[in-house]
Amino acid sequence: MSVFVGLDCGGSSCRIIAVDKGGRLLFQGQSGAANLTSTPENRLRRNLSHAAQGCPSPDFVCGCFAGLVDDDSRARGVQQLKHLFPKATVRAEPDYYAAFHAAPPGTHIVLIAGTGSLVCSQHEGELRKSGGGGYLIGDEGSAFQYGRDAIREYLRNPEDVSDALRETVIKLFGEVSHGEIVSAIYRAPTPAGLLAKLAKPLGVDARNGLPYALKCLERNSLALAEVVRDHLRRHFVQESSAVLCLAGGLWKGSSVYRDSFAVAMEQTEGAKITLVRPTEAPIHGAVRIAREMAYGN
Repeated sequence: MSVFVGLDCGGSSCRIIAVDKGGRLLFQGQSGAANLTSTPENRLRRNLSHAAQGCPSPDFVCGCFAGLVDDDSRARGVQQLKHLFPKATVRAEPDYYAAFHAAPPGTHIVLIAGTGSLVCSQHEGELRKSGGGGYLIGDEGSAFQYGRDAIREYLRNPEDVSDALRETVIKLFGEVSHGEIVSAIYRAPTPAGLLAKLAKPLGVDARNGLPYALKCLERNSLALAEVVRDHLRRHFVQESSAVLCLAGGLWKGSSVYRDSFAVAMEQTEGAKITLVRPTEAPIHGAVRIAREMAYGN
């Protein structure tokens, strides 16, 4: 019996599932961050091993990783997969491959917004991307960007923030001083993933009309819309319309993010965009690639 394994490895968590030839679920696991660029090597290997504990021995494996940005990081991804599954045929791809292969039929572009963000579409059999770049130089409109604005608001005046934001900050850091929070962020193994957890209470604040949250929402939505428009200008020159799939955890956190992004797209010039949501999680896209590997694709 052939076993196919897919991994979806991001800046906040990694997921793994195994299926048989008929698509029957055999195993699923989850653990912490597994970004090939930002997660420390020992922590990444430990998280992957924990997620895969108990997984049946597979024949084909596709791991889709955040932080897979060049040949060196691809080689490290393959090495990690071979360590987990020494008998399997393995393949490492960027995380957006999983999201694209899980998008609904008819999708032209996938916009992923989780801890980070990027845009991708397929042309002549190859995926081309825009945006990304990590939290230090890019990831416009990502959960990290929203979380960073939320913690700034809290640190400016912790006594006047919303209950939603205060409770989340205390849950993440404890009832500690300004300096201790800053220190904890910089000492965190994955600062971007940590701050991304504050995107949810910021969404609550935006829905409740708090000025800082509304300004943050408008600014980040416009920045992300411009990344999409730039991608359209470069790769969809002749198209008057396109279907864009919103993938990633940000869109699940609050509907205000989708609504604000839709408004931002209408405010920028270009092709008419229809927004859709995935019908499957990205992890199923990774499994789909693993199954295609059996046929030499």
